[in-house]
Amino acid sequence: MKTLLANMREKTYDVFVKTHRLCLFVCLFFVFCSCNSNVIYDENKSVDEKAWAAKDKVYYQVDIKNTAMKYKVALNVRNTTDYPYSNIYFFMNTILPDGTITKRDTIECYLAYPDGTWKGKGSSKVRDNRFWIAKNVEFKQQGRYVFELYQATTDTTLSGIVDVGLHIEYQD
Repeated sequence: MKTLLANMREKTYDVFVKTHRLCLFVCLFFVFCSCNSNVIYDENKSVDEKAWAAKDKVYYQVDIKNTAMKYKVALNVRNTTDYPYSNIYFFMNTILPDGTITKRDTIECYLAYPDGTWKGKGSSKVRDNRFWIAKNVEFKQQGRYVFELYQATTDTTLSGIVDVGLHIEYQD
């Protein structure tokens, strides 16, 4: 009787261990597969939703290690449905690791369709958008790049923008 009971306990323990190992493997698999290894930078920064002044710049510091790769660059924009326009303009300056400032880029992002329907994800008053602004970008210098972003609308203060972000990933 003891031998039968001991065998049953041993088999139950083996099944228990194998089940837990399988669960651990499945969890680790999803954790590692859900990470996008192409993304090298993704950061959103809050701005004054009620009155983002044109003089209030947002800075992103990105360390580039691989100059042989090509990159894609996007802007993330979170706006409320109270934003008064269908588009937004940005100015962006890039400061290279050696301190050189590149020419200022002007970027236009459409936040709404022509019929007034808001673009982006979200079901409440806030919409999340990602706008791809450059592809096949080559960073020629290793080191820290600083991206300076500010709103470039004709309004001196702008309401309805919650966050702006910079997203950089390796080109596929």
